[in-house]
Amino acid sequence: MTQYASAWHEPVLVDEVLAFLDARPGRRFIDGTLGGGGHTHALLDATAPDGEVLAIDRDPAAIEFARERLAQFGNRVRFVQGNYADVVRHAADFAPVDGMLVDAGVSSHQLDDAERGFSFRGDGPLDMRMGPDAPSLEQVLASIDEQELGRIFRTYGEMKDAGRIAARVLEAFRAGSIASTGELARLIEAEGSGAARKSNIHPATLAFQALRIAVNEELTALERTVREVPKVLRAGGRAVFITFHSLEDRIVKREFRALTTSSVPKGVPVMDDELKTLARLLTRKPVTAGDEEIERNPRARSAKLRAIEIC
Repeated sequence: MTQYASAWHEPVLVDEVLAFLDARPGRRFIDGTLGGGGHTHALLDATAPDGEVLAIDRDPAAIEFARERLAQFGNRVRFVQGNYADVVRHAADFAPVDGMLVDAGVSSHQLDDAERGFSFRGDGPLDMRMGPDAPSLEQVLASIDEQELGRIFRTYGEMKDAGRIAARVLEAFRAGSIASTGELARLIEAEGSGAARKSNIHPATLAFQALRIAVNEELTALERTVREVPKVLRAGGRAVFITFHSLEDRIVKREFRALTTSSVPKGVPVMDDELKTLARLLTRKPVTAGDEEIERNPRARSAKLRAIEIC
């Protein structure tokens, strides 16, 4: 609890989230990524005195912290410990709602807590689980083969030397030379390409990103969640997704396009009703943070917001 509270960071793009969700008194929202509770707090303030939020998070520590932080709102906020990809099940007795928010990726407190194993900047266990529903990194490395680990590094980390580093990581892990995140980072740094060493990015950055995504099946969950949005939002309801790297943003952009595009080929004679789409796009380009917010909250620098409205 104390560790979570000390690592809490300001949420990003709060004003933009409230504007795109059209948060007003009496409305109901789903926050699929509760984290430190910052966005949920803002939604509850904006919808006072009778708005409600269903707050979901995979991490039991997030739920515990947020229960105390948001206690002032009483039964206006409900907590669910689980994966936002299962939002239809989690919101079965709460939907349809006026809006849904997903702030994708790893939370700041998880990165800052070495014991969670997300960061190479502190020595911690081979964990990386966002919640108890995922296998640990140690379990993944114990069961994976070289080809699959190479695919993970190449696809989720976009690493050019993915195959070679995957082979070295598994060789060292099986020999007992990698038992912590620090040891894993040092091996990857030693094996990193010359280009990686010359850049401002630590050689282990992309590898750790790739492993975290694989352990938690983040991209699969994100893709599934966007597709589930029409099932939990009412007509006129809005969905806002915030992403922090290109892999996430591509998925949201692609799935939003699918929801806002008619499936009928051009030129085919159909009734007007058949040309209707499931949603309309509210953001032609991703919305990003301004200089003032970035100066106040550096995490906002890479944040991209996209939004849609259900028809």
